[in-house]
Parts: sequence; structure tokens; C-alpha cells
Amino acid sequence: MDTRQICRLLEWDSDFFGFRIGRLEARHLTAGVVKAAQAWCIAEDVRCLYFLADGDDRESARQARLGGFRPVDERMTFERHTTAESSPRAAAGVAIRAARDSDIALLCTIAREAHRDTRFHHDPGFDPTTADALYTTWIANSCRGFADTVLVPEIDGVPVGYITCHKDGRQGQIGLLAIAPEARARGIGARLVATSMDWFREHNVEHVSVVTQGRNALAQRLYERNGFKRGQVENWYHGWFNKSTKPQPPEVQVTA
Repeated sequence: MDTRQICRLLEWDSDFFGFRIGRLEARHLTAGVVKAAQAWCIAEDVRCLYFLADGDDRESARQARLGGFRPVDERMTFERHTTAESSPRAAAGVAIRAARDSDIALLCTIAREAHRDTRFHHDPGFDPTTADALYTTWIANSCRGFADTVLVPEIDGVPVGYITCHKDGRQGQIGLLAIAPEARARGIGARLVATSMDWFREHNVEHVSVVTQGRNALAQRLYERNGFKRGQVENWYHGWFNKSTKPQPPEVQVTA
């Protein structure tokens, strides 16, 4: 089996986390695929291998467990048309505007603690502090041009969250959304989503998707209440096959 067709080195992830990381491109696991992936990881000094499977693929789930993969996340996609009806949202005392460079430091502070439902925080092979830094890097890069726009809610002139929007022709995607702890339960998340829909419509986007975690029930309810419908469900697995370089799990157990 040619592992070059089923495994790919992820250079950005490898550089960021400080060890070699790959992705298994096959969407269905067999014993042969797992064996070839293990051999590739050892030969290429890859410490961690990502695998994404369809949520209803029981055979891949079984082979993943037998092959040493850890289930680390349920990946849920929500979708809506920008023309779909949705209730108007209000959040008293909140203004929403495009992000500025001067916001980045504060937005990074919010991001550092806002995304701990993700797979990198639920695999003890990844350092939690580095996993936090992944999202501070993500929001900083989004403000600097990685996203097409970053919308920021502010209270008394102080940013209290963000939503990042990406467009590709008629297709749009929400990347990150977070609200500072002190500003939650005020309807700001719903207001942000509604404002992002306005932005997508103004830029001729017809269909918008967003991905969230299966363990993040609050985000799921937020999107469903704002006109999104649940679409594809997939499962993320992490395989740690290079025994000579595999990091040791921390002593403190990570819980969902």
C-alpha cells in the first residue's frame, strides 16, 4: 500500500506544536490502512496522526480503537441560507463593528480561555498551554487578514468577543466565535450571528456553514436558534504511533 496516498505531513501543525504531525487522508479505516499508517508514522518520525471519519462509520471506529487511535472530538457542521428567516436579535448597550489592530491583544486574552472544548484540549498528548495559544494565534491572524472580516461587540468601548467570517464566492463560513465570560448571557452571541448574516448577505453569500464540537452544547443551541440546521456529523481521532517520541500524558486527567 502506497502511504503517500493516504498520509500527509501537516507542516503548519508540526511547526506550531513542535513535533511532527500528519493526517490520514483516507476516510475509511481497514486493518491494512492502519498498519500502513503506523509504518509511515514511524518512518517519517510523525508523532501524532489525525483521522476524520463519518459519524456513522462503525467499522472505521472499530479499526481506530484496535489501531490505537483515540476518539477526541465529535465534529458537527451546521448550515443555513442567508435568506432564511430568523428572529431579530437585540443586546442592550452593545455595539458591533469591524475589528481593529488595537483590539488584537484583548481578543487574544478572550481566545486564550474560550475554546477549551476542542480536540486539542481533550487529548493529553497536547500541552494545554500550547492548545490555548493555537486560538490566540488564530484570532490574531484572522484580524490581520486570514478572515475576510472579524466582527467585534463592544460595551462602553471595550471589545467583549468576536466572530470571524470567511467567504468563497457564494459560500461562507464562520470560523471562530467567542464572548468574554463577563459579557455572557446577554444575547451578544445571537446578535453577533445575526450581524454576521447581514455581512454575508451584503457580500452576496448565499450559504453559510459553521463547525462546532459535539461537547459544546451551548454553541449548538446558539446556531440552531439562529436558523442553522444540523448537517454532517464526523468523528476526530488522534493516533500516537511513534512510540519512541510519543509524549507522556500529564498526571492530571483531562475531563470533558
